Amino acid sequence: MIMPFLLNQFLKESSIKRNETAMIQQRIDAFQVKSVPKIIIFCWIYVAKTMKAVFNKKFTSDSYKELQQCLEEEFSILLKVFVNFVNLPNIHVNMHLLMHAKTFGTLINTQVGIKEMVHHIFKRMVPKTNCKNIDLDLLKRYNTLFAIRHLADGGIDSRFNRSCTGFTNSNFGQLFLN
Repeated sequence: MIMPFLLNQFLKESSIKRNETAMIQQRIDAFQVKSVPKIIIFCWIYVAKTMKAVFNKKFTSDSYKELQQCLEEEFSILLKVFVNFVNLPNIHVNMHLLMHAKTFGTLINTQVGIKEMVHHIFKRMVPKTNCKNIDLDLLKRYNTLFAIRHLADGGIDSRFNRSCTGFTNSNFGQLFLN
């Protein structure tokens, strides 16, 4: 990652090609060429702030809001400055980070591969829906997956003080053996 304080020290107008400077100046609606290096530094400051928000060890409701704001601002500034970032997979994955932080509680040690697998599973479900109320159909399938996971875990849910004895006493384990 490019460190903003290094850019601030060394990035000058002469460091950037003239045609790139002109294109960036046009995209950001800057009046002076001097503002192009500043906006590039500003862009990488946003990336650094987003990285700090992403790699929090603990999330609160305020930090989720901060993460969402950082991701949105980073996305908009990166696309203004670097137009060829539009279809990059890492930019696409960033759009899912807030959801994964809320789902898994943290973004540390979570794998992008798993997230993309879940995304791929849901994409494959769409043609099997009624194509009228896709959100409701996907939500039903998602609830079913969580119910199966709950049963496979023996009816144990960490949000409750005790497990559901009906699931743990019966032979639900036989369902998963076949």
